Amino acid sequence: MQLKSLGITCLFLAITVASSLKIAGTLGYYALFTEDFIERYCENKERPELQCDGKCALSKMLAQKKQEEREPINLDWLKTETILFLENVSSVGFETFPIVRTNKFRHINLYRFRYIQHIVIPPWK
Repeated sequence: MQLKSLGITCLFLAITVASSLKIAGTLGYYALFTEDFIERYCENKERPELQCDGKCALSKMLAQKKQEEREPINLDWLKTETILFLENVSSVGFETFPIVRTNKFRHINLYRFRYIQHIVIPPWK
């Protein structure tokens, strides 16, 4: 049980860290591999006079990630009420049984305590 709860905790921790490092990872990729980033994502390769250097694609990626974070969670399913089961409740009656008390209890104790008894020690070979 301890190992299972530790595994679940580590899984949620990894998910949280990965989701918070998305923006940092994108910025780090741009800072370390700017030329590769420009080659893959830049939309203004044919117009070098703009001197974009991939910043336009980077800003779009960051804005997209921020907008994904701002989207509200759809909780409309909480507003609906579903009746699963409807039936008339009838009264339930329990039969009562008469309690008959009899004093026919007999206790037999076959145990006898012997305080002083000779202890038999087996012979040693």
